[in-house]
Amino acid sequence: MTARFEPCRPGAQLGFSMIEILITLLITAFGLLGLAGFATKATALSVDAAQRARAAALLSDMTGRINNNKNNAAAYVTGAVQGAAVQNCGAVAAGAPRDLCEWGNLLAGANDAQAGGNSAFLGYRGCVTQPIALNPVFVVTVAWGSLTPGVPSADLCAQNVFGDDSLRRTIRSQVRIATLAL
Repeated sequence: MTARFEPCRPGAQLGFSMIEILITLLITAFGLLGLAGFATKATALSVDAAQRARAAALLSDMTGRINNNKNNAAAYVTGAVQGAAVQNCGAVAAGAPRDLCEWGNLLAGANDAQAGGNSAFLGYRGCVTQPIALNPVFVVTVAWGSLTPGVPSADLCAQNVFGDDSLRRTIRSQVRIATLAL
C-alpha cells in the first residue's frame, strides 16, 4: 500500500493566519508588561525592607546606649531631631552628649562608604523622648523617607522632614529604667 497525498482543497487552512500571530503577540506583550510592573514593585519593596532593617539597627544602637548609661538616661532626651548633619564628636564630653553626637552621625550616614557621609543619601533621623516627665520610660524613634507613599505615622519625630508626610516611616522602642528601692 502506497501513501497517497491529496492535493490541497481550496479554502483549507495550511498554517497560522496573520490574525492568530498578532493575537499571540498581543497576549505576550501584556504578560511582559505585567512582569515588568511586578519587578518594579518588588524592587521598591526590597528597598523599603532594607531601609527598615537599617532603621532597626540604628534603633537598637541608641536603646543599647541608654541601657548602658541608666543613671543618666534623662540626659538623652533632647528637643532636637538627631541626624540632620554630620558633627565633630571629638570635642563633645563623654556620656549622653557623646552618645547622642555619635548616634546622630550614624543616622546621617557618616560611616557609610556608599553615602560618603551625605545625610541626604540615607535620610534617617532620630528622636529620644520621655512622654511622662517623672516616669522612667524613654521612647527612641528612628524615622526615614520611603519611596512609596503610605499612611503617615502618628509619631511626630522628623515630621515634615521628608516632604510629603505619607513618605515618612518610623519605628520606635521603649526603654524602661527600673527604679529599685532598698
